[in-house]
Amino acid sequence: MASSELAIGRGGPAVPAEAERLAIHGGPAAVTGRAFPLPALLGRPMQLAWDVVTLAPIMAIERKTTVTDGSGIVEKFEQAFARLTGSSFALAMTNGTATLHSAYFAVGVGPGTEVIVPSYTWHATATPILLCGGTPVFCEIDPRSLTIDPDDFERRITSRTKAVCAVHIWGNPAEMDRIVEIARRHNVAVVEDCSHAHGSVYKGKSVGKWGDVGCFSLNASKPVDGGEAGVAVTDNPVLFDRMLQLGHFGRIQHGQAARTFKLGDMGLGLKYRPHMCAIHLAMASLSRLSERNKRSEKVWQWLCEELSGTEGLRPISALPGAYRASYFEYLFAYEKGSRGGPSREEFLNAARAEGVPIDPDRYSTMPGTDKMLHQAPLFTEFDRRTLGGCFYDPTRPYEEISRLVSLPVTERLGRELVTLSYQLYRSTESYVRSCGRGLRKVLKALN
Repeated sequence: MASSELAIGRGGPAVPAEAERLAIHGGPAAVTGRAFPLPALLGRPMQLAWDVVTLAPIMAIERKTTVTDGSGIVEKFEQAFARLTGSSFALAMTNGTATLHSAYFAVGVGPGTEVIVPSYTWHATATPILLCGGTPVFCEIDPRSLTIDPDDFERRITSRTKAVCAVHIWGNPAEMDRIVEIARRHNVAVVEDCSHAHGSVYKGKSVGKWGDVGCFSLNASKPVDGGEAGVAVTDNPVLFDRMLQLGHFGRIQHGQAARTFKLGDMGLGLKYRPHMCAIHLAMASLSRLSERNKRSEKVWQWLCEELSGTEGLRPISALPGAYRASYFEYLFAYEKGSRGGPSREEFLNAARAEGVPIDPDRYSTMPGTDKMLHQAPLFTEFDRRTLGGCFYDPTRPYEEISRLVSLPVTERLGRELVTLSYQLYRSTESYVRSCGRGLRKVLKALN
């Protein structure tokens, strides 16, 4: 049925008699129960174990709010995170963006070099490349998983390509065996942005372990949550030393893995070591990661079961051999609008009227720009030469490094993607299933 016939949200004609009346047309809402129940307080038992908040992490904090030599809770956390990923080394930092900057610096990104990144990601995947004087080159994503398209990555390799960043978006592992094979063949370093993917695995190997450096955010709401922190992992002692040299005054002289630098304990002017409170909180969160990931996987299973057999709303799936752990968002592609049916906004309005907590995908536009990352003014319109510093590659004509590219697959998906909040992992099965039934009801009315 065409959008003009259905007129969802515009007071149009009633839906067909064989379909249940939509809430937006005066029918009963499909969703029952309360979303994201709050944890009980004042000594009453918590409903869900992963919501347990104790004073232990806070009471354990030493008098010092920083540990300069990487000892104590920092060392314990780094060792625990290295074990999680199977990596030789882990380095805790102030945030996930710092880990990406450190990784790009470590693998040698600088003026005259390029880093290939998917456009469908948060802007902090790309902006640290600018801090190194390098140039981001945006590429397409695989429509099944929303992760980097290996074929398009390879097409964009040039003599300037220094690295590729594979983003495990929303916890979904990228096709790392192909990406690593292509990168090694072209002598390109591999950085993994694992900001959403704590616990995710591809073909038996943890994300973060496949490439040269794996970067994890520990920002508030992430599967491992320190409020504001990050951690990078690597098996390469020289890359570890380079990250240490960049921003970890206090542990450079005695903490290097390969004794790469003999500069005393002088860093390069950055201070990327984390606050102790953040690491204590992250340590407590890490202990609950497995339970949270199992619950998130159940929520996805319940939603997909309720939507089984429907058309027009495609679940974003994991690639063969991938274990998607964290489900940082529950993503679907609403494809009816692209086929001439009601628009995504009409679908969203009808689903919200049913009580479904659903929104347009938040990475389809960058904050305040209404554009995707490869179209954002920072990379296309704004002259970064006016800023001073090292935010552009001075070895090349500026017009060459700010050229607008066309990414039709990414752009189409950006118009189709919708998301249900990761907070659903805190909800009951009955509530989650009622959300699935609400979506099913709307999709049925759209046929």
